[in-house]
Amino acid sequence: MHEQLISTLSTVAKDGAFRAGRGLSGLMGQEIAIHVPNVRIGTKADACDAVGGEETIVLGAYLSISGDITGHVMLLFPVPRALECVDLMCGQPPGTTQEPDELSDSAIGELGNIVGSAFINALADHLNLILHPSPPSVINDMAIALVESVYAEVLSQGSDVVMMDAIFEDHSGKTAGLLLVAPDPVSLERLQRVAA
Repeated sequence: MHEQLISTLSTVAKDGAFRAGRGLSGLMGQEIAIHVPNVRIGTKADACDAVGGEETIVLGAYLSISGDITGHVMLLFPVPRALECVDLMCGQPPGTTQEPDELSDSAIGELGNIVGSAFINALADHLNLILHPSPPSVINDMAIALVESVYAEVLSQGSDVVMMDAIFEDHSGKTAGLLLVAPDPVSLERLQRVAA
């Protein structure tokens, strides 16, 4: 059952990454490519491990999904990776942004909006669903606190979290984050049926 869903979501992720890369490149006026080399189903612990462990301070963006299915999307980065993304988005040399600030929050919020919305729209198109992403909220806390707070409801019902590695690359280098997608339990069942 999961294999078919992962296969479908891998296709959706590639399409979403292409759309997000195009949107980001247009916004930045320079070529930025996004790759999603790995899509997998995981637990809360897996999600924390993927961003450096439960105690790692992460910066990212959160969007909710409404419409035919409901759920949550988070784009998370350990803070040093997030700051690399800010430099990438602002066309600055890597290492320019040293600390999270209003500019970095704004850039990460916009990045989460572009990537999260592109994934949600690709999912809607691929599975013929009507889906609406919420505006992004910027999140900055320990990995375990974010994963637990946002997914408490989903994970308490034993649902799975879909994890996608997201690699952002331009001419000066690349950095990586984690895109987490947690459909609500009823929506996960529907996704599996539609993907089958």
